[in-house]
Amino acid sequence: MYRGSLYNKHNETMNNFVDLFNSLPVHKNIEMRPNSIETYDNDGVFTDISTNRSIGYDWEYRDKYFANCKLAFKSLGQYERKLKKPSIQLSLQCDSTETGIAVGWHEDWLTEERERKDLMTDYYQNENGIVRYTENFRIYSFEEAERFKNMVAGAMKLQLYSSEIFALMEDQESQHGPFYW
Repeated sequence: MYRGSLYNKHNETMNNFVDLFNSLPVHKNIEMRPNSIETYDNDGVFTDISTNRSIGYDWEYRDKYFANCKLAFKSLGQYERKLKKPSIQLSLQCDSTETGIAVGWHEDWLTEERERKDLMTDYYQNENGIVRYTENFRIYSFEEAERFKNMVAGAMKLQLYSSEIFALMEDQESQHGPFYW
């Protein structure tokens, strides 16, 4: 972790969200399972215990530019080093107020151009790394956690691991109201 000072907050916020996600009354067959030990790979998986399908996720705690479900930018960034990992399909970025998550699919980032940037670290020197940005993401408030879980269930059911699932869900909801897979 390039910002080790956020390690405890990362785990705390992720575990709080795991508890929320797993306590929801919808799609009880879908569980969010964080890794019990640091793997330097994904942070865990969403698992459908009835089909054995899973989606690997990366969790980030954003201490800047994202609070109260409002991201300061119209695009969401992701590090190239994470995008290269085949064990991660979904990025979850928690806001600093722990009221929402920005959700993006790695498949969407992989279609975007790479940008070299100086990235913040806990060290004297910043990391000169590669980042990609996408506008194909959604923000879910913690109050909408059921809607997020429904999106994960739909992605697993259709095996659709891109922003197409957001559009499909929004289309169904605009025509029929709250939509459940």
